[in-house]
Amino acid sequence: MALEGTLRDFSLADIFQLIGIQRKTGVLTLRNGKEVATISFINGMVVGADTDNQKLENRLGHVLVKTNRISQTELEQALVIQNSTLQRLGQVLISKGFIKKEDLKESLQMQVSEIIYRLFRWVDGDYHFRQERYIDYDQENFSPISAESLLMEGIRMIDEWPMIERAIPSFDISVERTELGKRIKLNIDKDLSFQSGPVGSFDDLLEGVMADESEPMDAESPSLSHEQEIVLKLIERPISVQKVIDKSRLNEFETCRAIYDLMEVDLVRKSMDVVIEHEVEFQEEEKELPAWIPVIVVVVFALIGALTHWNPINSFFPAFLEVETSQTYFESSSRYKMLRVADAIDLYFLDQGKLPVTLDVLVDRNLLKDQDLVDPNGNKYSYRQRPEELTYTLVGFASDGFSERPDLVMNRSFSLPEKEPIDELLE
Repeated sequence: MALEGTLRDFSLADIFQLIGIQRKTGVLTLRNGKEVATISFINGMVVGADTDNQKLENRLGHVLVKTNRISQTELEQALVIQNSTLQRLGQVLISKGFIKKEDLKESLQMQVSEIIYRLFRWVDGDYHFRQERYIDYDQENFSPISAESLLMEGIRMIDEWPMIERAIPSFDISVERTELGKRIKLNIDKDLSFQSGPVGSFDDLLEGVMADESEPMDAESPSLSHEQEIVLKLIERPISVQKVIDKSRLNEFETCRAIYDLMEVDLVRKSMDVVIEHEVEFQEEEKELPAWIPVIVVVVFALIGALTHWNPINSFFPAFLEVETSQTYFESSSRYKMLRVADAIDLYFLDQGKLPVTLDVLVDRNLLKDQDLVDPNGNKYSYRQRPEELTYTLVGFASDGFSERPDLVMNRSFSLPEKEPIDELLE
């Protein structure tokens, strides 16, 4: 099979589609400037990915430490054993009892996916696919990933990443909760702790979220996705985006998308407090405040609190602000959920070449969950499709559940791509 060229002429998405359709076995090599990446396939399924600047096993150890699954000391011990026995790092960590087998499987899947999703952002470079009869990979701890699933997620990432980059231009920026974000009551708070050292598998960490989905939520607990709850939990104080990515156990795109969504609904914002905190601490070390100043501050704040409580305007003002914030949150949250539904429709059309008859089909295909089809108040979105024109309309309602809102109406259309002579390209 002769498949090589430039990514400008033939994108990574096109390459994945060809290899997946033809169920090829081999190694795809990508070069972009000084960086070289490889993706291994068996029968069209991805079984590994590496880059020359940091091998998968080295990155695996780094991520396990960052996510508190193992300590730095445990990693160093495992690396010494690995160098002397030439075993895979994961096998050493399991045999020493440093991690569970489920943790290793999950981490390997996440790291391979992360490498490939980043490669989807390459717009320039060369590629070459070398067909092989046999590919060596960690069959015991890595489950092959279908090229189709990676392709669908990669396409969604390509579409959304420019929008995310406008809000998060660098992973070095810091983010913090807004006042509304500080009042949010998270289901994940009941069972999830990222600061208590090595923990169980990631599925175990989400049990609290899953168990509470059926419980009614109050005004302080809006409907957030699992990813958004995980990320918001980490932003308890100002923190850099990179640290959130390291600790979240989600991939880079999922973490940044969750931060972007939380910014859109005014639960998270950019912050400079991390830098200011260090400056304040440095000044406090040089000079202590006189003991009488805190006393005066306490007295002044007590007087202000008393006057504020007495002020008759306060009986109206907080309620007005609460209604305004709640209405803004409802619109933003509903629009976000509609975008998720629209993305799922796009993926279904890409896979099936037709529009879904109803939105329930997306749930049956595991593209969405039942709760994704309703707005924050539990009202189901209206979906009208016109198959002969390959167009559809998705409609959201106002908070009353009946009135249609112009800003909650989405119209999209598709066109069937012309079929290319795939066999001629691959044989």
